Amino acid sequence: MKRRALLLALLLGGCSAYGDGMGDILRGTGIAAREPTYDVPYVPTPEPVVDAMLGLAEVGPADTLIDLGSGDGRIAIAAARLGANARGVEIDATLVERARRNAALHGVQDRARFSAANLFDTPLREASVVTMYLLPRINMALRPRLLTELRPGTRIVTHAFDLGDWRADGERLVGDRRVYLWIVPAVAGGTWRATLPDGREAALTIDQRFQDVTGTLGGAALTGTLRGTAMRFAAGGREYRGTVGEAAITGEGWRAVRVE
Repeated sequence: MKRRALLLALLLGGCSAYGDGMGDILRGTGIAAREPTYDVPYVPTPEPVVDAMLGLAEVGPADTLIDLGSGDGRIAIAAARLGANARGVEIDATLVERARRNAALHGVQDRARFSAANLFDTPLREASVVTMYLLPRINMALRPRLLTELRPGTRIVTHAFDLGDWRADGERLVGDRRVYLWIVPAVAGGTWRATLPDGREAALTIDQRFQDVTGTLGGAALTGTLRGTAMRFAAGGREYRGTVGEAAITGEGWRAVRVE
């Protein structure tokens, strides 16, 4: 009994709230933390968290998913099993081979493909969903590319770590793990000329901070939000909804064209 108690104490002493050693890595201890070759140590995402990530992003057959830092391929493989076309990017060639074998075992090797590459060099434009389980500084280094290269409406899902002051559009708790969702917003900031439902024309000025918008419409203050290309805001006691394009915002009964 004493030996079993000692073993249990040693095991518990080496665990963190994450249960997988990530706490040790963040403190700069543990085997993975001493791997100087890679920016992010390999720590697998638990299967329930994988399911939550894909569920939060509503991944389905119409999606193209890119998993940045794909490890043994479990996220991309799970997405492929939902019918999506998935691509995993991993710098460790040994893990890439493992992921390819795992995809073949699940019979999804045609929909889940893996490449040995640096995630910072990976083109992102084709993705409709991007998944990540990286460290906070890597998330922040990637954030400008996520905002500028991904198309409006693309979903980004992260495990454990957020994207700084970019407010998440959704989140979910799985045990002690937190999963975050962002919807890439369209670029709505700037000056527009609006034609209102009563036919009047008014200046529309929008200041944008990620998915949050403020500004004025015909001199009245406005506040609102974006979810991809869908924008809604209130101004002058009225609510407006519209779809943001590069040169125009089209709403029901109203429209705006970009001036600058």
